[in-house]
Amino acid sequence: MYEAVLFDMDGVVVDTEQSVTEFWQRLAREEGYTLSGPELERHVFGHRADHTLRKLFPQIPAARHGEVYRSLREDQESLRYRAVPGARRLLAELVAAGVPLALVTGAQDWKAAEVLAQLDLRDTFAVRICADDVSLGKPHPACYELAAERLGAAIRHCLVFEDAVSGVSAAVSAGAACVALAVPQRAGQVLGAGARTVVTDFGEVAFDATRRTLRAGALEFAFARQSHRLGAF
Repeated sequence: MYEAVLFDMDGVVVDTEQSVTEFWQRLAREEGYTLSGPELERHVFGHRADHTLRKLFPQIPAARHGEVYRSLREDQESLRYRAVPGARRLLAELVAAGVPLALVTGAQDWKAAEVLAQLDLRDTFAVRICADDVSLGKPHPACYELAAERLGAAIRHCLVFEDAVSGVSAAVSAGAACVALAVPQRAGQVLGAGARTVVTDFGEVAFDATRRTLRAGALEFAFARQSHRLGAF
C-alpha cells in the first residue's frame, strides 16, 4: 500500500522545458557554442544549476557563478508559468482524499515559491524540498529520502512522478516507485532508469477516491486508507 505521492516540479507540475532550454542556450551562445539535445538531457533537465555549470560551462570561473545565478533568477521570475495539463486536477483529487504530497525539485526555493504562487498551489504540498535542502542533487536519492522522512512516510510506500532520467534515477535509488512523464522518444531512457511505467501526460493518470487507487497507464497503485504516522486520510 502506498502512503504518499512525491512530485518533481519542472516538467511534471509546471511546463518549463522551453524556458529552461532557452536560458542555458542563451548562455552557451554567449560563450560561443550551442548545447546539443543529449547535453540538455544529461546535464540540464532534472539537474541543479550548479551541476549544469560544472558539466557544460567549465570555462566559467566560480567567481562568475553568482552572476549566472542572478541572471537565472531574473529570467525565471519574469516568466508566466503554466501548469502541465492535468496536473492541478490530479493534485486537487489527491488533496481532497487526504493523500500527503511533497514537491521535490532541484530548483531554488525562490523559483518553487514563484511557481506555486502563480499556479495557486501554495497550500497543496505538505513538504517542499528544494536545491538547498540537500547537499547532493538528483540523481542522488537524498532529496526523495528527505521528503519521505519529513512526511513521516516510508520511502518504499511513496509513489513519485518524474520526467527526467536523473529524477527517475533518484527516486528509484531512494526506494520509491516511479511513474515517468515522457514523450515516446524518451520512454526507453526513463524505463532504463527504473520507472515502473511511462505516460505521455496526466490524461493517462486517474485517481479513484472511492477505491483509493491511482491508475497510471496500465498500472494501478493502491493507497492505504489510514496511516498512524501520517494521520487519518
